Amino acid sequence: MSIWDLVGKAIKTLASSTVGGSASLKDAYLSQKAPVGTGVYKVYYHGQLMKVGKAIDGLRKRFSDYYRGKEGGTAGLKYITAENRDQVRVSWLEYPSDKCREMETHWYDKAKAAGEEMPWSDRR
Repeated sequence: MSIWDLVGKAIKTLASSTVGGSASLKDAYLSQKAPVGTGVYKVYYHGQLMKVGKAIDGLRKRFSDYYRGKEGGTAGLKYITAENRDQVRVSWLEYPSDKCREMETHWYDKAKAAGEEMPWSDRR
């Protein structure tokens, strides 16, 4: 079994024990549908995957920063504005903070392999 098979198996095991969800960015933040815990997330705009990310400081906090347009820091996403924020959707999975980077990388690489461009991602 290769290292990639082992990584894939570990990720599947983690995924089966995590809690996830999806909502508009507005509902994830204002209606508090997103959890306060750490995790990984995907950002969509008009149905297109725009970004994958991790939220070590908490998913709801990250979505709050995006929705409110907080500038600076790792949560500042310049592409989400007051004009388009109500058309943004997010999906997420709760993960322990020490596993978030691994899952973010997995989602990113999988999306790139599928031809996704993720124009809001500043990663790599």
